Amino acid sequence: MRFSTVIVSLACAFGVVAAFPFNGFEAEPATITACGDEFDLLKIHNYTLTPNPPQKGETLTIEAYGNLAEDVVEGAKIHLIVKLGVIKLLTKELDFCTESATINKTCPLKAGEQSLYHSVELPKEIPPGKYLVNIKVINPDQKQVTCLVARAQFGIK
Repeated sequence: MRFSTVIVSLACAFGVVAAFPFNGFEAEPATITACGDEFDLLKIHNYTLTPNPPQKGETLTIEAYGNLAEDVVEGAKIHLIVKLGVIKLLTKELDFCTESATINKTCPLKAGEQSLYHSVELPKEIPPGKYLVNIKVINPDQKQVTCLVARAQFGIK
């Protein structure tokens, strides 16, 4: 799937390592929801995370399918925010095309049906807690490609 950078960013964000106290809960299934509107260029039809809930020290596999209304072009940006509970761990702006290249995807990304199958190793050292990841992808003309919110919870395991 040509919007794989978005999904890979989600998977990587689940692997953010920080030292925060344990609150005593077990892992719960992760979710990914759209936070954009009807004008977003990317409509995700379906996704699967395996395993779900994601497990520390294991491989997380992401399958996703969607439709891209317009090309995502050179200069597009990924705006990434990662929180652990109410604590903001990371705020970062990334170049979409640069990030796509790291997973062997080309840029510009052409409009049309899209699919992704990608795996990422999650670190064993993920601190227990509830993680929230917000990702927005914006084309240089300021059209929003997508806005996604991912939630994952890691227990003590």
